[in-house]
Amino acid sequence: MIRPRRFGLLSLSLAAALACPVLVGAQETAKQLEETLTVVRGDITARRDAAMQAIIQLDAKQAKPFAAIKAEYDAELKKLSEARLALLKEYLAVHKELTAAKATDLATRTIALDDQRNALRKTYFERMSKELSPVIAVQFMQLQRQFETMADLKVATIMPVAGY
Repeated sequence: MIRPRRFGLLSLSLAAALACPVLVGAQETAKQLEETLTVVRGDITARRDAAMQAIIQLDAKQAKPFAAIKAEYDAELKKLSEARLALLKEYLAVHKELTAAKATDLATRTIALDDQRNALRKTYFERMSKELSPVIAVQFMQLQRQFETMADLKVATIMPVAGY
C-alpha cells in the first residue's frame, strides 16, 4: 500500500522559515536588489570556481579549452542575468498594484528567460561534451546548476509577493 506523504511540523517550520525572508524582503528597493545580486554573484562565482577546480579533474590538454568554454558560458549567462535584473526591477516598480496584463507580461517574459537559460545549458553541455568529454560536461552542468539555484533562491527570498 502506498501511503500519502504528510506534511509534518518540520515541513511547516521550513516553509515558514523560507517565507519570512520574502516578507522582510518586501522593503527591498531596486538599488538594494542590484547590490544584493552583485554580492551574491561574486560570492557564488568564487565558490563555484573553487568547487569546479576541486571536483573536475582536467589534464593539461583539457584545462585551457575548459577555461575558454566556461568563460564564454559565463559571458552568455551574464547577458541573461542582466535581462533578468531588468525584469526584476520592472516587477519591483509595479508589484504593489500589479494588473492582470502586466502580470501576464512579466510571467511570460520570465518563462522566456528560463527557456533561454535552459537552451544555453544545452548548447554548452553539447559543446563541452564534444570538445572535452560528456563526463566533464555533466560535472560542469551539475555544479553550475547547483550554484545558479543558490543564487536564484537568494533573489527569491528578497522579492516581495505581488500585491504586498
